Amino acid sequence: MTPSTASVPARGAGLAGVIEIVRRRKLLTVVPFLFVVVAAASLTLFLPGLWMANSLIMVDRPQIPETMVKPTVVNDIEGQLISVSQEIMNRARLAAIIDRYGLYPSARSHGGMDEAVDRMRKDIKLEIQGDPDRRRSRESRTVLFTVGYGTSNPRIAADVANQLAALYVQENDKLRERAAVGTSEFLERQLGEIRTKLQAQEQRITAYKEQHMGELPEQRDANFRALERLQQQLTMAHENNRRANERRQLITQSLADIDQSAGMASAGNSGPDVSPQAANAARLNLLKQELAQMQTTYSDKYPDVIALKEQIRGLETKMANDPPAASAAPAAPARGKNGRELRPAPQNPYIMSLMQQLDQASVEAKASSEEIAGLNRQIAMYQRRIENTPRREQELSLITRDYETTRDTFRSLLGKREEAGIAADLEAKNKGERFRIVEAATLPERPTGPNRLRLFLVGVVLAVAASAAAVIIAEQIDTSYRTVDEVRASVPVPVLSTIPKISTERDRARMLRQRRWAAAAVVAGLVLVVGSSFMIAHNNDSLVSLLTPTERPVAGR
Repeated sequence: MTPSTASVPARGAGLAGVIEIVRRRKLLTVVPFLFVVVAAASLTLFLPGLWMANSLIMVDRPQIPETMVKPTVVNDIEGQLISVSQEIMNRARLAAIIDRYGLYPSARSHGGMDEAVDRMRKDIKLEIQGDPDRRRSRESRTVLFTVGYGTSNPRIAADVANQLAALYVQENDKLRERAAVGTSEFLERQLGEIRTKLQAQEQRITAYKEQHMGELPEQRDANFRALERLQQQLTMAHENNRRANERRQLITQSLADIDQSAGMASAGNSGPDVSPQAANAARLNLLKQELAQMQTTYSDKYPDVIALKEQIRGLETKMANDPPAASAAPAAPARGKNGRELRPAPQNPYIMSLMQQLDQASVEAKASSEEIAGLNRQIAMYQRRIENTPRREQELSLITRDYETTRDTFRSLLGKREEAGIAADLEAKNKGERFRIVEAATLPERPTGPNRLRLFLVGVVLAVAASAAAVIIAEQIDTSYRTVDEVRASVPVPVLSTIPKISTERDRARMLRQRRWAAAAVVAGLVLVVGSSFMIAHNNDSLVSLLTPTERPVAGR
């Protein structure tokens, strides 16, 4: 006998045994199966449908290019949606929507408004359309997302979804405007602080420059030019002083010569009375000495040299043409009270002119000496300024270093403040990136859940498993013998005969009553199962949400 032929009777015997057990335990097999199937069918029938309504929203591009106006709001669509969702899904807003549409009555009656708000947050679905990698890379600024809401009433689902979409549009505009205005106000406060700091540093620099005026680095070139000019003036002053002193010496020498000539001409007289010829000769001598002195300094083409030559030439011509004058008779000298001889004032105009020139030369020499002293003081002052300039430059650089940094920061903040102001104005006029409802939610055509056929099949599988478990347990507990073979296999005693079960009319009546009571109990149990399923499944949105798979997580939780 081959193994394959030997195994067939074994399988047949095993299958026959299972069929025998099922036939013998048919009531225990049918009742659990029936209860579980009825319970699954009741739940599948009484569970409300989940109607999901979705509104499609598009993120519009800014109407003004970013190259012209840089936005102050971060353009991260996912982060932006999370922020807007946090504003929309707060307790106050959702509670208002729940009260308006009368949502979640059972949750409100048992757990209060907080439980109803939590339930609504779970029922709101937010899904961003498109490739996530492309959204992160910002290759396309056109982004679509859907706002959905699921409930057992399709009309309410559509209305709530449309209201949520409108809230997303409104809150996005408000959020962007608040962010832009907040950025502008922050920059304005920072600009005020930097402006105050900058003014204090400017006052410090101004006070330092006023304290050290003339010694500043930017005045170095002016000081050098002023010093050069003063040195030139000092050279000219020395020259003027020298000429004035020489002129005074010449005039003094001329007056001395005139006095000597007059004394020799009229010895014994009381006062000189120089003739015009002698005066012209003295003047000619004086002019020749002055010409010789100027020729040592200037050339013959110098205007003063030419003028002196003309005067000398004219005076020589005049002396050659004038006849010598007769000497006047000497007069008696005048004497004073003490007997001393009094010298009269000169009557010759030339001598008076020489004396005036002598006084003028003395005044010029004194003035030039004072001018030289003043120029020397100014030169010393400018030299001291030039010497102190490097030290003032170092001190000023330490003061202006912080000032320049603060000024650059102020200019940067000023530019950013202007850009933020323009961006805030654009957000206020809805010219920036904004949400726009492309497709409003409509009544859904079919519910999204639960999958009733799948639930019923799962119930059938559970019913078969329950029946099998009941039969197995019953067989394990029951230790009675049902056949002769079972006795022979268990006890090593020969079986002589079998006695069949003897049933009387009374036994059959009692068994009929038991079957009726069992049937009534089964019917009552089935009614109880159906009622319990109705109580559990009717308007149980939580169970529907639990049995309906969620494709995408809700954003902003």
